[in-house]
Amino acid sequence: MRKFPNLFPEDLPIIIQRSQLVLKSGKWREVRYKREERTASGVYNFVTIEGQVFICRASARVGGRPIGHVDLAMGKDVDYAGRLYFSGRTKRGILRKWTNESGHYRPTPELMSNAGLPAELFEPGQFKSLISVISPPDDD
Repeated sequence: MRKFPNLFPEDLPIIIQRSQLVLKSGKWREVRYKREERTASGVYNFVTIEGQVFICRASARVGGRPIGHVDLAMGKDVDYAGRLYFSGRTKRGILRKWTNESGHYRPTPELMSNAGLPAELFEPGQFKSLISVISPPDDD
């Protein structure tokens, strides 16, 4: 199985408590620290490593810095990475879609089976350009 390396090794991961994503009785559950569980809802970043899916809320921050894929992966290579979108309110635990949106890993859509998630819910992500080009001013 092909792994995806961290494309920005100079970005060191921060130590976080990550959760694991599991499917139980037809609902996706977040297994947190000390085996505490809750039904997933909202948007999460995820990485798949050795068949296990690790997650954190996309809005999570530590010391004002967003928690990203490199933190979830502890800087290691991943099988896959991206975002998960769950229903909320009365439909918690229902995965609506997932993507390969990860700037640090940029996994290819062709290897989406590495994620271990339902293929029919996959939507390829749109990546922002890593390099912004600044044009010099015109000399009139």
